Amino acid sequence: MPSYRRLQQYAIAISIVSVVYNGLEGGLSIGFGVESSSRSLIFFGIQSGIEVISAFLVLWRFRQIAKPGEERATVLGEQDLRFEKVGTLGIGLLLVALSLATIANAIDILVTHQEPDLSNASLIISASALVLMVLIWLPKRYLAKALNSSTMRGEATCSLSCIQITCVLFIGSLIFRVWRGGWWVDGATSIILSFLFAWEGIKMVRWARSSEFTGGCCESCRIDTDLKGDAELGEVYRDICECCSEKESCRNSNECQCSPNGGCCENGDGKDKTV
Repeated sequence: MPSYRRLQQYAIAISIVSVVYNGLEGGLSIGFGVESSSRSLIFFGIQSGIEVISAFLVLWRFRQIAKPGEERATVLGEQDLRFEKVGTLGIGLLLVALSLATIANAIDILVTHQEPDLSNASLIISASALVLMVLIWLPKRYLAKALNSSTMRGEATCSLSCIQITCVLFIGSLIFRVWRGGWWVDGATSIILSFLFAWEGIKMVRWARSSEFTGGCCESCRIDTDLKGDAELGEVYRDICECCSEKESCRNSNECQCSPNGGCCENGDGKDKTV
C-alpha cells in the first residue's frame, strides 16, 4: 500500500490529467458542435467543463501534501476537514448542476424531435472519449477508497456520471443509424440518468452539511447509533469507517463487515462477521 503522501501525489497527478484532457475534449466538442450545429456535441463540451471544475476542486483539496512519512490522522485536523467539506459540497452541487443541464438538454431533444448527430466527428469524439474517460476514472475510484476522501469520491462519481452520459450519446447515435424511429432513446435515457446524478449530488451535499461529517466515511458505513456526545462510540465509528475503506470484503458488500470493537472483518476462525 503506497504511503498517504504518495497517494496524495497520485490524486494530484490524475486530477491534472483530467483537467488537461477534459479541457481539450470540451473545447473540441464545442468547436465541432458550433460548426455542425450539433447540440449534443455542445452539451458534451459543457459536460467536460463540469468535470474540469470538479478536478480543480480535488487539486485544491490536496494542494498541501503531507510531509515524507507523515500519515493522515484518524480524525482530520480542522483545516483538512474544512477542505474536505468545501470540496465535497462543491462537487455535490456540480452533480446537481449536471443533472439539471442533462434534463434541459433531454427535454429539448424530445420536444423539438431532435435526431441524434450522425456526423463522423460526433461518433469519433464520443467513442474515443469513452475509452480515455474510463482509464482516468479507474484510478480516481481507487484513490477515493485508499485516501478515504469524500472529495475524491465525489470526483470519481462525477467522472462516472460523465462516462454514462457519453455512453448514452454514443449508443443513441448507433441506434438511430439502424432504426430511424429510435431518435428519442438518448433523450429519454438521459432523463433517467439525470435523476441518478441529482440523487448522488444531494447525498454529497447532505453529507457535507452533516454535523457528523468526517471528511471520509460515507453515510453507508455508519453504525445505527447516535454518536453525539459519546467519545468511545465515536472512536468505534471511525475505526469501522477505516475498515470499510480498506478491506475489500467490506467494499464489495452491501453492508459493513467490520466488528463492533473496531477489528476489521475477520475473527479468530477467519470468518467474516457483521456489525
